[in-house]
Amino acid sequence: MDDREYFTEDAADRRAALAAATEITAFTGGLWDRAAWLHLADRAYRWLKGRDSLRAVTLQITPGTPRKEGSAPVATVYSLADTDEVPFTLTGLDAKGAAVPLPDSFTAAWSLADPDASGAVLTVSDDTFSAVLSAGVPDTNLMVSVSISFPNPDGSTGTLAGAEAVIVTATAAATVGIVAGTPSPEPAPAG
Repeated sequence: MDDREYFTEDAADRRAALAAATEITAFTGGLWDRAAWLHLADRAYRWLKGRDSLRAVTLQITPGTPRKEGSAPVATVYSLADTDEVPFTLTGLDAKGAAVPLPDSFTAAWSLADPDASGAVLTVSDDTFSAVLSAGVPDTNLMVSVSISFPNPDGSTGTLAGAEAVIVTATAAATVGIVAGTPSPEPAPAG
């Protein structure tokens, strides 16, 4: 949908909301003041914008708050440390980037691009609506991706895709490691 089409449809929704508010006001005897009428029109407009006929055109993966693996959610500063995990959920976005409901009856296929298979583990929920990323070793080259498919009203199948780049960072030292050097021959004894 291009800008012109979007704004044309949005204007039609606004006019319909104002017309509905006018009809309700007239039906109830016209006892509503201007502020109440505008409030009613605004509620009708928000209902129109949230109806099922609006379809998401892009998909956004929204990272949750990272937490220590296996622990209950806690508030932390967003940095996926190598000891953290983070939940991801899905959000539909319209052509202008505004949040809209995802299509009904969608199925999601999640994937994790991890070139050396050590940066993280992605665990998808049973309903496929969310996933949890558990960090592995520090890595700057991870990508969580998802593709959803859903039935269109005309019987065809629609698809949307989204992705989120992930960087796993190292935490502070927790123990001391001993690193052996390169062996070399002992010096010959003197004498």
